[in-house]
Amino acid sequence: MERETLFPEVRALLDARQTAGIAALSERVSPAAWADIIPSLETAEVVTLVQALPEAVLPEVLADLAPAEAATILRNLTHAEAASVLEAMAPDDATDVVDELPEAEAEPILVAMRPDDAADIRELLAYPPDSAGGLMTPAFVAISPDLRADEAIAALRRVAAEAETLYCVYVVDSAEHLLGVLSLHSLVLASLRTPVAALMAPDTVRVRADSPAVDAARLLRDRNLLAVPVVDDENHLLGIITADDAIDVLEDELAGELLHMAGTDAEEMDRRS
Repeated sequence: MERETLFPEVRALLDARQTAGIAALSERVSPAAWADIIPSLETAEVVTLVQALPEAVLPEVLADLAPAEAATILRNLTHAEAASVLEAMAPDDATDVVDELPEAEAEPILVAMRPDDAADIRELLAYPPDSAGGLMTPAFVAISPDLRADEAIAALRRVAAEAETLYCVYVVDSAEHLLGVLSLHSLVLASLRTPVAALMAPDTVRVRADSPAVDAARLLRDRNLLAVPVVDDENHLLGIITADDAIDVLEDELAGELLHMAGTDAEEMDRRS
């Protein structure tokens, strides 16, 4: 549905407090479309909209919003409600939102979350937001090199719903050192008894967690990768950065460069006048 059509319809429903109409509308409106109109609504209208949206839709809407906008919405929820929303989001998206909250506001929400989900966010918050560690997600799939192809496929089926991407599967030893990467294509074409160690590519590209996020994003773009693994100084696999997150970083970088160029041009014109 086009914004020009959606916005007045939503505003009319909100003015009439037709929450049932909002819920019904959400069946044919994408989360991205909701995120597009929310910044144009009044605070009270946003509160009503959030209360009316189906529980499964709200986390997707927040993921499509700017983190600061999403954090504002969390402030209008109870701690339990905010915790539930963050649990349903990808860890890296949830971390971006929590990072916009003062510690005094974030901590009660994290305490209300499932311990594993809260631990993921706390670990990501430890990295600067402009670093590769701050951009990564811990929602990756890693397997042992000792598995056979059929065992690896069975393992992937068990964890598929929780992974950020399954196009690349990472191979780690018992200490979580990154040994290589295994493409799903090569795995499904292999003989069932072929060991993973014989199928993986051991020289996979990787980035350090303390590397600038923009460098990692450029690496993904320049090598046309779907994801890149993030490691620490001792080559422990910490997370992955996916192409969609890289695009966001590169778009922000481009926007900053354009603003700088516009400012430089304006200064030059002032000097000439």
